[in-house]
Amino acid sequence: MTPPLDTIVERLAAWKDVERQKIERRDSFLVRGQVFAFLGRKGIVVKLAPPQVSEALKIKDAKRVKTGQETDAREFVQIPVMTPREVERAMLWLRRACRLGRTAAGPI
Repeated sequence: MTPPLDTIVERLAAWKDVERQKIERRDSFLVRGQVFAFLGRKGIVVKLAPPQVSEALKIKDAKRVKTGQETDAREFVQIPVMTPREVERAMLWLRRACRLGRTAAGPI
């Protein structure tokens, strides 16, 4: 893992209700049992609602990621994180994805 991704993993570990698991050989992050993000090859992959997807895809080098399992309307987008400067941008998208995961999972 690159140092910027290490920083993201450390921050996610401190978030309330967030759990880290290996799912299909990927370091995945779950909230209330729902995957909201996982580590990609060149950044963090976040699960977003359709309006957020188009906004996220405006980021240079961002791309859709097919997981082969999704049945709902949400999609995964890889947000590039290659330098420390990109960590804060990624955290913004992770907060959105986590919030969406919390509401999609419903109350416990």
